[in-house]
Formats: sequence, C-alpha cells, structure tokens
Amino acid sequence: MENYNEKVLKLRVREKELTEQLEYWEQYPPVNNMGKWARQTKLDSLKEKLKKVQEKIEFHDSIYLSNEIYNQWKKDVSK
Repeated sequence: MENYNEKVLKLRVREKELTEQLEYWEQYPPVNNMGKWARQTKLDSLKEKLKKVQEKIEFHDSIYLSNEIYNQWKKDVSK
C-alpha cells in the first residue's frame, strides 16, 4: 500500500506541475509565426504528457479499488 501511495502522490505532483506549465503556456503570447509554432508545439507536448500522467493515475486508482473490493469480498466469504 505504501508503494501505491508514493506512486500516486508522485503522479499527482507531476500532474499539478504539468497543469501549471500548461496554464502558463496557454497565456504566453507568441511574437511571430515561429513563436506561434513553438508555443503550439509546447502546448501539444504538455497536453500529451498530462494525458499520460492522468491515465497512470486512473490505472493505479482502479487497481487499488479492485484490491479493496477483492479484500472485502474475501472477508465476506470467509464469514
């Protein structure tokens, strides 16, 4: 369980960092066409990273929930 909590905590911190960076870059004004391209590339990259982190968080949450359900079922069956 501790390992799970550490992983999820690290992922949540990374998610917050990426969200903050994404907000910054969405507000960042491009100067010219090259700036628009660089900004859009950065936004696409951050969105992709954020999506992957959120998928990992959901995966760990679903595994944790599955284990809790199994443990509860095991208790109920053994009674």
